[in-house]
Amino acid sequence: MAKRTENTVKLGLFITIAVALFIAAVYLIGSQENMFGATLRISSIFGNVNGLQPGNNVRYSGINVGTVESIILLNDSTVQVNMKLDKEVQPYIKKDAVASIGSDGLVGSMLVNISPGKGPEPMLEEGDVIASYSRVETEELLNTLGKTNENIALISNDLLRITNYMTRGKGTLALLLRDTQLAIGLREAIYNLQATSQHLVATGGQLQHLIGEVEEGSGLLNQLLYDTTIITNLNTSIDQIDTLAERATPFLAELQRSAEGISASSATLKALLEGLESGQGTAGLLLKDTAAAEDVRRTLENIAAGAARFNENMEAMRHNFLFRRYFKKKKKEEPKEEKEEAP
Repeated sequence: MAKRTENTVKLGLFITIAVALFIAAVYLIGSQENMFGATLRISSIFGNVNGLQPGNNVRYSGINVGTVESIILLNDSTVQVNMKLDKEVQPYIKKDAVASIGSDGLVGSMLVNISPGKGPEPMLEEGDVIASYSRVETEELLNTLGKTNENIALISNDLLRITNYMTRGKGTLALLLRDTQLAIGLREAIYNLQATSQHLVATGGQLQHLIGEVEEGSGLLNQLLYDTTIITNLNTSIDQIDTLAERATPFLAELQRSAEGISASSATLKALLEGLESGQGTAGLLLKDTAAAEDVRRTLENIAAGAARFNENMEAMRHNFLFRRYFKKKKKEEPKEEKEEAP
């Protein structure tokens, strides 16, 4: 009888402990799954969940606020993640919140991180779908890092080759390092470039000053741009210049004809001088042939002497009594002829 009682006590104690453990397990699981409190169900769409599973944590600003309820494959490139959040955090999560999938540490389980939005949006409601952000996967990151390492290796080889060329004195850079004259020329070119830049800066300052005068309403440029009187005067001057040009056109044409005549006369004179120089023609003969020139001189002297004797004879005839009356009559008729010819 005592032994049966002992067994009964053991059985009752075992059952009590088992029930307590069961209740504790149910409580722990329920607290993790938020089975005994008010919940808020939302979802988000991803292209890749990266091994996320139902029951993984959902964090908001680094705080556990819920769990992943289910994962639904919508099509070959879209996955819907349904989340169950504590009702308490509803006032703090807005509709512009963004969900992303990360890991709990380097080797921890996957989880959903919800980042707060930046705008004054209303709070989430039951069944809302929030935006998602897909982070770079570890595999993609490693592939990118591998390509980067390969590129770094190629760059290192190129740098090594360039360094070898420089050490051996080959290439433009090595020439710049070794040739002092070229380095001096390059330095002077840089100085000239700096001086040119300074001139450009000074020119820019002057241009800015001119623009300031235009904006202030002063200066010659402002008057040219905005003073209508100057424009009118310029137009009038241009019209006068056009009129003067039209009037000068006949004069220029006459000048051109005169120039052509002068050119023709010059050609004739040149030909005459060439003839004189070569001894052709009467004038050339007189210039070149001294005997002919002497004959012409004598002829002119004889003509002059004959004219003198003729004048003496005429004077003698004027005083001769036979012709005296004729000359007196001729002398009286000359004033009458002059009066008739006068207007």
